[in-house]
Amino acid sequence: MSQAFHYTTEYVLDKTYFEECFDQSVSPQTHPKQYLKTVIFVVIGLGILLLDNLSQLPISNKETYYLGYFFIGLGVVEWLSIRFKRTWWLWRQMMSKAAGDKVTLEINDAGIHSQSTHVNQQIAWTDVYRVTQTEAGFLIALQKSTTYLSKRCLDAASIEFIASKQS
Repeated sequence: MSQAFHYTTEYVLDKTYFEECFDQSVSPQTHPKQYLKTVIFVVIGLGILLLDNLSQLPISNKETYYLGYFFIGLGVVEWLSIRFKRTWWLWRQMMSKAAGDKVTLEINDAGIHSQSTHVNQQIAWTDVYRVTQTEAGFLIALQKSTTYLSKRCLDAASIEFIASKQS
């Protein structure tokens, strides 16, 4: 009878951890489809400005003029979020309430349990769809989401245990 596996460690959600998460889990390629929302915002903004200039209706006033530029501004912000995807994502993570928290990670035969001040997540091995090993960690695919687990907080036995869970 084999002995039950159990591993516990702690790590901090700092900038280097978030950088690793992004680099290992997000594709750096941009697709034209990602710019669709940008184009829609700009077209709506230009449409409002064009209608405002051409129309003599009573709704043509200063507010509709500002609304057109507001949509164009949204398009610019959306474009920046795609163009600077990594920086944008890191900034959002570092501004979150979880940044700087200490996470307690427990891996056992039942699954992976991570707990911090703001998060209490339990992933059962039966819920795991696929485990993909990257150079610096594991991408754990669930039915509707994917979670990243860094190897830097794991020992050799836990890395081998998680790798054995790969489909």
